[in-house]
Amino acid sequence: MITLWKASELPKNHPLFKFALPEGFPFLVVEDDESIEIQEHVLLYLHEKFVRGKGRRGWNKNTAEAYAYDLRDWFSFLDARVCEDEIEENSRIGKPWDAATEDDYLDYREALQDSVSPHTRQHLRHSTIRRRQSTVENFYKEAQNRNWYIGAFLENSAFKRGRIRPADRDAMVHLRAGYDTTREGSPYSEEVGETGVARPLSMAEWCMIQRELGPLPSDPQEHHHSFRDRLACELSLTTGLRVDEAASLTVRHILALHTDYLYLSEEDREYGYLKLYITKTKRLKPRNVLVPCYLIPELIRYIDEERKAAVSAGKIYSSRHDKKYREPDSLFVNHANPLQHAGNTIRPSSLSNAFRQACKAAGVMKTVQEIHTLEDDQGGESGVSVLRRAAAHCYHDLRHTFAVTKYFDEVHNKNAEPWLLIKELLGHASVETTRDIYLNVVTVEEKGRFGKTSYQAKQRAGGNDD
Repeated sequence: MITLWKASELPKNHPLFKFALPEGFPFLVVEDDESIEIQEHVLLYLHEKFVRGKGRRGWNKNTAEAYAYDLRDWFSFLDARVCEDEIEENSRIGKPWDAATEDDYLDYREALQDSVSPHTRQHLRHSTIRRRQSTVENFYKEAQNRNWYIGAFLENSAFKRGRIRPADRDAMVHLRAGYDTTREGSPYSEEVGETGVARPLSMAEWCMIQRELGPLPSDPQEHHHSFRDRLACELSLTTGLRVDEAASLTVRHILALHTDYLYLSEEDREYGYLKLYITKTKRLKPRNVLVPCYLIPELIRYIDEERKAAVSAGKIYSSRHDKKYREPDSLFVNHANPLQHAGNTIRPSSLSNAFRQACKAAGVMKTVQEIHTLEDDQGGESGVSVLRRAAAHCYHDLRHTFAVTKYFDEVHNKNAEPWLLIKELLGHASVETTRDIYLNVVTVEEKGRFGKTSYQAKQRAGGNDD
């Protein structure tokens, strides 16, 4: 059985500390009833790719884990293959990775078409299949460069990645491949992140969702309401911040912006933007984002009121239970209740969940098909299709919405190449990602779904969907 383990940190005074893996670094282990063996070549590959040259602090934990889980998926596939042993003239289960051939890879590609994500209970998305294929191919290219592998793997480099048209495939190949779709899933949440399909919100959807998220601090309100989730979502909607980037913002970020804000004219305070330099980003690639000035006093009020109360509650709880409490630098923190978590740095998943719940409360829903695996009396398994209702959008769709509305703003301002600016604001590595995924839906302009002014201006003018 192939499992994924994570390294524990050695004490800094340990004589081997400088040679040890960073804390949490992933690696694959082959386990059976008699032994446990580290898959050395995968470990060396991941270490070379993520640690060497970047140091113990510079490696990207989430990306390294994704690569490790993708390779575990491939190794588990090989572990279920029937390997023909010509010497002993019999067959055995399990094929060594360095004995894999192009045919094995083709069957793996086919098996992915029918695989079900344990996380979503739906067939794997195009982008997930493409990512897994890319990881396997890159691993074997490196293995060939280092002379770990000398077989005929990927001699034909023209394989299509991602989903295959039904007419091009054998629907039963996943059964022949011995592929298990019920094993533990990757930590990659398929709900969050670039999925290859842009899903921007309409103005009507955002108006309904924002009512459920709650008011801004300056909005009139009859009852006390939390501002945190509304502010976080509005920041991502107007800046393109990812959910983890929003959760990584600090109080210092906002206080620095507020200093610049005080020198602005009234018009700029209402409709202008200030640059914010962020460093905790995907691939650790720093960039500038444009924060709408109207949000800055709202964030300051959140810091002075709601955040201060949550931090105070955290201090009181810790004091009563003889625990140490250190106020975090993060802008967004856990609510004052429940007390045991009050005032701590918020997790990105908390913001994602708050947005998803707001979608459901607003009735912004969709019907999704899930594949549930059932076991019959004979021990066989079958997939049953089940329909259920789910939130129509995820937090990452706020980023998609920013890209689309920014595009229309730039076109309205006579920018002939708006995608170049949007690429920089989103932090994409290539302009193709911006144009082919995020701006692939801009033709909806002709259908009147989006206007040519920003969400900010329309919302503050009280406008609805065009």
